[in-house]
Amino acid sequence: MFDQINEQFKESLKPVTELATLNMTTLQSLAEKQNALFTSLLAGGASFAETASQQKDVMSLAEAQKAYLETLQETITESAKETYTLVSGAQQKAGAMMKDISEEVTSKLTAAAK
Repeated sequence: MFDQINEQFKESLKPVTELATLNMTTLQSLAEKQNALFTSLLAGGASFAETASQQKDVMSLAEAQKAYLETLQETITESAKETYTLVSGAQQKAGAMMKDISEEVTSKLTAAAK
């Protein structure tokens, strides 16, 4: 009897566990992407500071700044796209999980009502 209740309890928590795992995996991936972005921004900023300090005139400094800002924009845009893709994928998986849970509960309730 106790084993049966324990098994039913585990089975009822399975969807919650799956969603928690999905959330944890997504958050871990987001943290890794954020870390990579931050590292890239720091390296780019340091590189620009070194390049800017070596420039002899205003025009070459402006060119170096332009190149840095273009690279910065590309880096941030790519990071935003990757983040959007990751979050959208997780959202779709969570939606599919919730749909499966809903269908399972509906079928169990229908079977119990008969």
